Order: sequence, then C-alpha cells, then structure tokens
Amino acid sequence: MGLAEKLDSLSGSDLYPFHMPGHKRHTLKEGIPADINTRQADWLEIAYGHDITEIDDFDDLHEPHGIIAGIEERIARYYGSDKAFLSVNGSSLGNLASVSYLVPNGGVLLMDRGAHRSVYNAVRLKELKALFLERETVQETGLTSCIGCNEVERRLFEAEKEGRMPQAVIITSPTYDGFLADVKGIADIVHGYDLPLIVDGAHGAHLEADRNADITVVSLHKTLPALTQLSAILVNGERVEAGKLKEHINIFQTTSPSYILMASADRCFDILERDGDRLKKELKDSLDSLYALNHKLKRLYLTGPEHVGSYGIYDHDPGRINIMDRTGEMTGRDIYDTLRTVYRLQPERATGKTCLLIAGMMDSREGFMRLQQALLAMDDRNRGKENT
Repeated sequence: MGLAEKLDSLSGSDLYPFHMPGHKRHTLKEGIPADINTRQADWLEIAYGHDITEIDDFDDLHEPHGIIAGIEERIARYYGSDKAFLSVNGSSLGNLASVSYLVPNGGVLLMDRGAHRSVYNAVRLKELKALFLERETVQETGLTSCIGCNEVERRLFEAEKEGRMPQAVIITSPTYDGFLADVKGIADIVHGYDLPLIVDGAHGAHLEADRNADITVVSLHKTLPALTQLSAILVNGERVEAGKLKEHINIFQTTSPSYILMASADRCFDILERDGDRLKKELKDSLDSLYALNHKLKRLYLTGPEHVGSYGIYDHDPGRINIMDRTGEMTGRDIYDTLRTVYRLQPERATGKTCLLIAGMMDSREGFMRLQQALLAMDDRNRGKENT
C-alpha cells in the first residue's frame, strides 16, 4: 500500500487524532465561513482530511525505515542512483545540505556565479570563501549559458597555483533557460583533482541524472507530476558518505514534513512507471511540432537548440521554450503580456529579449495547439504592422 492509500485509509477510519496538526483532520463542510465557496471547501476538505504528522505506521522522514524509506528507494531506482533522500523543503535544502556537508566552516567553494540563492546562503552560513565559475552570455538573446569544461579546468588550475583549492565544486545543469553542461566532462576534471562535484539539477528532474556527479539535486515538482516543494537529493560514488550527508539534510529539513507532499512522490512515480514512456513520447512529438513553427514564423522565433556546441552549452532542453522577436519590436515582456492577456497562456518569465515558457509531460495537446495558434497569430499581426 502506497503512502497516498494509507493516508486515505486513515482519513476514513475511526482512529481519533490526539496529536498534531491542530486541525485534527476535521473537514470544512460544517460551518464553512461565508468567504469560502463550496468548490474551495471541497478541495480543502480533502487536504485537511489527509494531513498528518509522524504517527505509528507512517514512518519518520528524519529516520526512515518504513514507507518513506520505500519512497526514497523508489526514487533511487528510477534515477539509477546509489542513494536518494527526499526533501519537502525544495532543492534549496539539497543545495544547503550538500555544501554544508562537503565544505567545512571557513572553507573554499568553487561555484557557478549564476547559482541559486540557496548556494549563496550556504556560503554565508558557513562563512566560506567563494571562487567563481563564469558563464558566457548568449549574444543573440542576452541569456546566460552554462558552465563549460574549459572554465572549470581554468579555475581549478588557477586555484591550485594560488594555493586556494576548494573542497567542492557546484554547477547548475540544466539552467533556468534549459542549457545543459557537459556534466561527465566536468566531473572528470573535478575528480582529477580528487574533489566532489555537486550538480544543482533542480530544473532537470525529468531528465536522466548523470551518475558522474557525486550529488545531484532535483526538484520533482518543477517538471514532474509532484506537488510544489518536493525534491530529491541523489548520491553516487564513494566520495559522499550518505549517512553524513543525511545528518546535514536533517539540519535543514523541517521536523514537521507534509505527508501530502510525500504522498505526491508516490503518485508521481506511479505515473512515471506506468505511463512515463508514453508521456515522454507525446511531449517530444508536441515539442517537435512546436519548434517546426520556426520554418513558418517570420519575426517570432523559438530559440535555444541552435546554441548547442557554443557558449559552453553541451545540450538544450526543448521543454524550456524561449520565444523572441528577431526584429526587436516586441520585448520579452511584450510577448509575455500578449500571451497572458490576449491568449490566456501564462508564461514563466520575461527577460529583455525573451519570454520563457516551461513545458512538461503533463501538458495537454490542447495546450500546445493553443500556443501554436497564438504564436502564428502574433507573428501574423506583427507582419501586418511591418507591411503598413
């Protein structure tokens, strides 16, 4: 029985909760406040009825030996990792715990300058000396690329020459914009100096995890069917003592983890194991069709794949859809606002030149069709302006 099923069974049982949380699994059907409509009460009722704390038969995230341990083993099998740890505090926890474990107080960390704020927070908390890896800027779009092998080799050579060798290296792959680094090539360089490599792969949970990295942090919720905040820390190789890493994870992990979040991990991997191959193929077909619009669009352009092999970019995730206007007439914010207000499509982010949308295996064909129609209509409208 999975965690979701156990929670459902408990919710319908006569076991009275003289324990946390304070809502006592009561439903909201009786005495609904006037400002809560019936539909809202329905989904809140389900959430309240299944929200528990650590009680008998439900394991303990900080010392898992039962059903939670089974979820972590399931995650490790899926990614082919030696070990996996669950995080209900997002990938921020994974980054904080990994750096905290590998780099002693006052130590040195070689880090991607474009790293997530959680890595900078780790530097601050541990009072580390940060050495920076620099990303190149993609001139055509203004987006930053990812860390290349040459940059890692250069900075480690300099650090050794200056007598400031780091205790660990952390990079981001894929980046927010979908650029992937050559993790194996970078790992070979880092391991050549007998150092561990951390990969902040928060945006790549849907991709294969590169086992050459010693620690990879993935946000299950960003691109897979899991609830927000759910992430995993994947461990490979002998440079990481899993037990020691777990101690640091427990430092940053809440002691009141959401069982609803953890149950969504079970449901997520149910979907992946049952329908993952089909959903991935459907996503690929939809993305191929979308990017084929570049042959029809005159002004708008879906950018990204063409930069593979330059700017240190090893590969590109097509699910990160960056749209730009080649004429420069529409800014990234213009594209964003038009998609949202006119075509009722909510993008992820706007930059100076580009508008980012994120697609994943749970997106519908209808959603992709709406996006294609919107882009063609926007492009046609812009051509009309150009011809007047």
